[in-house]
Amino acid sequence: MISPDNLYSLLFYMDEKMNIKSTALTILIPLLLTACAPKTSVERNASHVAQQIAQLNFDPNMRSLTADNTQRATVFLQQFYDLGKKDHAQGITPAQAQERVNSFRSIDAFAAASQGSTFVSHKYEAEQPKKQAELMLNAATTTYWDGYNGKP
Repeated sequence: MISPDNLYSLLFYMDEKMNIKSTALTILIPLLLTACAPKTSVERNASHVAQQIAQLNFDPNMRSLTADNTQRATVFLQQFYDLGKKDHAQGITPAQAQERVNSFRSIDAFAAASQGSTFVSHKYEAEQPKKQAELMLNAATTTYWDGYNGKP
């Protein structure tokens, strides 16, 4: 037979175990759901270009902060996505959209001379500025077409 003291101990033990499990689930479920959240086209392209630039500028003594670069690239690429959406909404033909994409080469942000990085308020030139500019141009072009075609 179970005495009242033993019953109380058993219930307290079960409550403690359940509390730990429910706390773990309360923390774990939102983490899993946010980790599986789909990225937008702009975020995917920004992440991709940030990884490519990090590999391009490989130096064993220095490491790129790809999370920061992804965040900056997302802000930069969002304008191309919005432009593509706007062009499609205005009824611009794919040929006219291709002309717009070709005009991206004349934007100063894609010039090899504008490629570089900043560290502690000091500006450094990119090691391979032409390649880095080409990567950014390709990302902008892809993002524009994603916006034009309505890819989320």
